[in-house]
Amino acid sequence: MDKIIKAVLFGGKARVALMETTETVNKAIKTHDLTPLAAAALGRSLTIGAYIESNLKSETHKFNLIINGGGPIGKIYVTSDRVGTVKGLVENPQVDLPLRKDGKLDVGGAVGTNGDIVVIKDLGLKEPYIGRSQLVSGEIAEDYNNYLFKSEGILNAVALGVLNDKDGCKAAGGIIIEAMPDADDNMVCILEDIMSNFTNISALIAEKGIEEIGNYYFGHLDAEFFPAQTVRFKCDCWHKIRKIVRGLGRAEIEDIMKEQGMLEIKCDYCRKNYVYTEKDLDFLFEEE
Repeated sequence: MDKIIKAVLFGGKARVALMETTETVNKAIKTHDLTPLAAAALGRSLTIGAYIESNLKSETHKFNLIINGGGPIGKIYVTSDRVGTVKGLVENPQVDLPLRKDGKLDVGGAVGTNGDIVVIKDLGLKEPYIGRSQLVSGEIAEDYNNYLFKSEGILNAVALGVLNDKDGCKAAGGIIIEAMPDADDNMVCILEDIMSNFTNISALIAEKGIEEIGNYYFGHLDAEFFPAQTVRFKCDCWHKIRKIVRGLGRAEIEDIMKEQGMLEIKCDYCRKNYVYTEKDLDFLFEEE
């Protein structure tokens, strides 16, 4: 089961989140028929989404993550319906590019840098919080690192990875460190040195798992670990689909059904197809 393990370090002067999202990425691959390149881009984005969702303070709070770099993969969307879940999509799930010179997938080339990363948080206030920053590499990790610093003023470090094999995703996840304002320079240097070990974080997750990684690399830093939080790829689109239908009004829906014999709506996130006929009208519009 995918999970996020969090800890505070140096007596609360920094915090770390270790994320394993392998099953989540495999569900996304199956749902959207992703190429390995698309799986790497969306998988890294889903890991960020899991992190954002885990930091929301209420079950009613929501977020949307949009990455649009103008590259051939198109826009990347990640959001959540409920606690412990994420879902996402890319506009071009079949994107494919030659490998980089170092033999790695060209995620940056697929995403592009002619655009930005946007995080929208609905925290139950009059207006949603909207943070935005320019993409710097299209590799996702560097872009979210830049976002946290530029838009939220957080000194941070981000490592993300997706390790693919012939059967799909072998390992996926990441590590995000945030330094609190009272962290001193020595603490920051120690954390920077530790993060240098995570240039291939997905392979490390495949080998050790995030529990062992957390204990080995952070356990000596006056660390307090918290219980793991689960995460999975899940879409509860029924409620939104019904809201859309009701928003059109019964008369409009009846006209569509008379003309087409049915109403058909597909969810972009989970690819589920909803088909309604006239016998469903009372159910669709009954009072909740």
